Amino acid sequence: MIENNVSKSIGIIGGGMGSISAAIYLIKNGFEVTIYEKNKTLGGRANIIENDGFRFDMGPSLLNYPWVFEELFKTLGENLNAHLDLIKIETGVKFLWDDKETFSVTSDYPNLSKEVSRLENSNINGLQSFLKINSIRYKTAFEKLLNTNLDNPLTWGSRLGLKELISGSMFKSMYSDLNKHFKSKYIKEAFGSYAMYLGGSPFKIPGFFSILPYGEIAYGLWMPKGGIYSLIEKLEELLIKNNVTIKKSNEISEIVINEKREVKGLINTNGDFYDHKFVISNADLATTHEKLINSAYSQNFEGTQMTPSVMTFYWGIKKETKFPHHMIFLPKNYKSSFEDLFYNKKFPKGMPFYTSSPSTSDNSLSPKGKSTMFVLVPLPVTEKSDQKNIYSNDIKKIKDKVFEKFNHHNIDLNEKDIEFEKVLTPDEWKTKFALYKTSAFGSSHNLFNIGPFRDANKSKNIRGLYFVGASTNPGTGLPMVTLGGKLVSERIMHDIS
Repeated sequence: MIENNVSKSIGIIGGGMGSISAAIYLIKNGFEVTIYEKNKTLGGRANIIENDGFRFDMGPSLLNYPWVFEELFKTLGENLNAHLDLIKIETGVKFLWDDKETFSVTSDYPNLSKEVSRLENSNINGLQSFLKINSIRYKTAFEKLLNTNLDNPLTWGSRLGLKELISGSMFKSMYSDLNKHFKSKYIKEAFGSYAMYLGGSPFKIPGFFSILPYGEIAYGLWMPKGGIYSLIEKLEELLIKNNVTIKKSNEISEIVINEKREVKGLINTNGDFYDHKFVISNADLATTHEKLINSAYSQNFEGTQMTPSVMTFYWGIKKETKFPHHMIFLPKNYKSSFEDLFYNKKFPKGMPFYTSSPSTSDNSLSPKGKSTMFVLVPLPVTEKSDQKNIYSNDIKKIKDKVFEKFNHHNIDLNEKDIEFEKVLTPDEWKTKFALYKTSAFGSSHNLFNIGPFRDANKSKNIRGLYFVGASTNPGTGLPMVTLGGKLVSERIMHDIS
C-alpha cells in the first residue's frame, strides 16, 4: 500500500481515450491530473483529419456499448445525451465476398433473421441460440471479468466457475464456436472476421469472443453527430471544466525512476522536468518500456503476439454516395489470409479490408453534394520494433486492389471521384501514436493474453507506474480502453487507501 499523505498529483502520458477516462475517474476522487500529449489534439487514435469541409475520424468510426460512455459522463454529473446527438446506424455492416455473396448485419432482428435464413437456406437457423448463449457470456464478461482488476488466474477462474469456462468456449476457437450455431460459411466467416482486430485467426482466437458480433447486434452501432471526434471534443471540454491540466505539443521522452524503483517524474523532449510520484502511460505498453523507461527497469516485449498494422485512406469524394456505413470485403482464401497476416507475416493474397462511409449517416461530415470514405487495410506487423514497414512503399498497389474490389462488386466509385486524399502508412501510425511494431490495436487476445494473463495495468517492479490502453486490461477498442481508464483509477485508489 501507499501512505495516505502522499501527493495526489498524477501525470498521464498521452491523451487517448484511456487517458481521458482515467482522468475523469481520478479527478472525481480528489486527484490533480495533468495530461501530456505530444500531438496538437487529444484522442490518440480516435483523432481527426479536416480539409475544406471534409471531416474524417482517423481511427474508430462507430460507437458500440453506449452505456460505457453514458457512465463516463455520469461520473462528472453530466448526461451524455445533453452533449451528443447519437445517430443509430441503421445501415449497419455489409460483408462482401469475391463470389458476389453478401451478408448485411443489423440490430434489426427481423431483417437480420431474414438474412440468416437466406444464407442458411432454411427458416430454422441458429440465430436465436447464438444470441441466447452470447447474451449470457456478455453479462458474465461485464459483471465478472471486465469491470474489475483481476491478476490471479485462480481467482479469475473461480469467478467464472467450470461451467462458465466451458460454456464460454474459452478452450474452443471462435470459428468452432460459430459452427455450433450456423451452417453457412458466410455467416461464420463474417462473425469470425472480428478476430482480425483482436490479433489472431478465428481458427485460434477463443470462442468467447463471439460476444463481439453479439454486442453490436444486441446494442446497436452508433455515431455521434459530427463523428466520433465529437465525443473527444466534448470530453475535453469537461476535463478543462473540472480543472484537468492539458499540455499539448508536449512529448514525454523519459519516465524518471530512482534507485529505489520509484517514479519521480517525467522529462519532455525539451528537457523540462515534471514532478509526479504517480504516472499513467497511455503510450502502448511495450513502447513505454522500450522508449520511456531506463533499460535497467524495463521489460522485453519482442516475442509478444500483436494485432495487425494498418494502412488507412481518407477520401473526400466529389459526389454524394449512399454506401452502407461499413463494408467489409472478405477474400475467398479466407483462412490462409489470416495465416499470412498473423503467422506467416506476409501480405495476404486476398487482402481483406473494410470501408466506412460516415457521411451516409451524417451529411454534415462533407460539403453539400459530396461524401467521405475511410478505408482500412490490415497488414502484418513489423518483426522488429525498429524495422521500417515494407508496405510503406506499396500505397499505389494497395489502393489499386481496393478499386479492383469496388469494380468487381459494381460499386460506383473510382479514383477520378476523389477530390481530397490523405494516406497514413503503418510507419506513420506508429510514429504519431507511439505504437509498438506498427501494431494498430495493441497486443493480441489469444487465450494466454486475456484476463489475468494479459499485462497488468500496474508495473510489477516500479512503484507509482501504471498503464492504460489497448495492450493492458481489459483490451482493445474504444469501450474497452474507456473501461481500462476506470480500472487503472481504481487500482491507484486502492494502492493509496
